[in-house]
Amino acid sequence: MTRADRLGFWVVLTAISGLLIENGTSSSPWLFFNPFGLLYVLPLYGLHVVLLTRAVLATPRPSLPMLYVAGALLGLYEAYVTKVLWSPTWGPTDGAVVGGLHVFQTAVLVLFAHPVLAFIAPLVIAEAHLVGRSGVIAGMPPRLAAALGSPRGRGWAAALLAFVLAAHHASPPDGPLVHGASSLANTLVVAALIWWWHRRYAARPLPTLRDTLPGTRATIVLAGFLGLIYVASGVLIRPEGLPHQAGPHLVLAAIYAVLIAILARLIRRDRRSGPAAAYLEPQPEPQLEPPTEPPSEPTSDPAPKPASLAPHRDRGLLVFLVGYPLASAALGLIPPVAAVIAVLTWAIAVPYGAWQLGRAAYLSVAPRREVR
Repeated sequence: MTRADRLGFWVVLTAISGLLIENGTSSSPWLFFNPFGLLYVLPLYGLHVVLLTRAVLATPRPSLPMLYVAGALLGLYEAYVTKVLWSPTWGPTDGAVVGGLHVFQTAVLVLFAHPVLAFIAPLVIAEAHLVGRSGVIAGMPPRLAAALGSPRGRGWAAALLAFVLAAHHASPPDGPLVHGASSLANTLVVAALIWWWHRRYAARPLPTLRDTLPGTRATIVLAGFLGLIYVASGVLIRPEGLPHQAGPHLVLAAIYAVLIAILARLIRRDRRSGPAAAYLEPQPEPQLEPPTEPPSEPTSDPAPKPASLAPHRDRGLLVFLVGYPLASAALGLIPPVAAVIAVLTWAIAVPYGAWQLGRAAYLSVAPRREVR
């Protein structure tokens, strides 16, 4: 895989992540059409997603709790970068505060929005529609993995994602024309990038997510760029939102330390579980005689990788790309209903995210067993 292919793929994946988390929540209604979105917001998400994906794909088949931990780490940027966890700009600003963190905003952003919309969903979309099998879907709970592994299941999942995302997008009372135009324009950008990727691999075997990962030197450089964004954001973006006491900073540092420790233990534990080929599907019984050469850990899917399916022939992808703008315009006619759907989504997704983080903490110290 060439360097241009790797860069191009991560541009596509970054665009998908940005569409879901920024345009889908109306945080950046015109994400792809203003300099701030293109030069700051998208690189911020892209660097997080690349680095965290490299971390979780160090395992043969990252489990859902592991993906949630990585996504929660992504969500914590809302403290030092945007200061929203400390000084909210949306939602109830006088709600409960624990350790300097506003509970409502922290719960929605760290337990749902960033893990699901900015990280897990883009990786699932990539594996289901853009690259070969990489272990992300196989690491999901069995029923979910089976659904995402079938065209029919992917279609229903795409419809649900489009509906929930449209509800979040249409919650502000800006009117159906604004919501419809915003979602359509940004979706067309993503559709064009996906089409470009398809054309590039129309006659070639698809790579896997592992094939697209940066090497060690490139990872260090990317981490350095992300660190510079954090430093610059701390100084230039809402500096008045930074706590002046040491307590909130220590609380946040402790949360970072716990999440990083859990993620590191899960990765180390899963890397010991066996060769990376185990992430694909249930494998046949091993041969009685050992192989002549010990298998090395593959960096890509050993199974045949099909050519890319054209977007207009990919039912699940088409359902989302068409359904999201249409649902946004429709729900824009009734913002109160859209807001209720968004709140119901939080009421379900936030406790589920907390449960997955709790599972991750338990699994990081429990005896090794097969977990999804």
